[in-house]
Amino acid sequence: MKLVEKEINGKKIPVTVVESGESANNVEIKDMSPNAGGFSMEDFNRMMALHNQRVNANEVTLSAEITAKEVIKGKERIDKESRLPVLDSEGFPTFYPNRYKITFTFKGGTLTQTVGEEMYQSLEMGATYMLKGALGFVKDFGQEVLSPIWKSWEKVA
Repeated sequence: MKLVEKEINGKKIPVTVVESGESANNVEIKDMSPNAGGFSMEDFNRMMALHNQRVNANEVTLSAEITAKEVIKGKERIDKESRLPVLDSEGFPTFYPNRYKITFTFKGGTLTQTVGEEMYQSLEMGATYMLKGALGFVKDFGQEVLSPIWKSWEKVA
């Protein structure tokens, strides 16, 4: 290894030239192996998996109190051409499904969001839950909105 000066864009810059098999910056070729530092290949693979898990993480955890619940009744279905109600096989008008909204209050803010009927029925007003999920796009009145998608919830208070 030797230090030389090279001219780049009219300026002389010091450059380290490394010969085959020499080390640069105090790192030898043997130090670049996954077994450097006494790590086994299993340890190296486990560390890489952990690194990838952290880099590609999409996890949301929120501790929040349920401060409001609302059921929005589904509207009657209307035929676009005739403008008459759409009837079922027994002649009764059909309706769009109900929508369920919950307001979560957490340290620093509130979040009002549409949830499924199962989640709506299982969460109690005034109780605090630990909610876990991921961020994703959901349709809300025909628009795609980035929102937490809750996969599990546990009552904590």
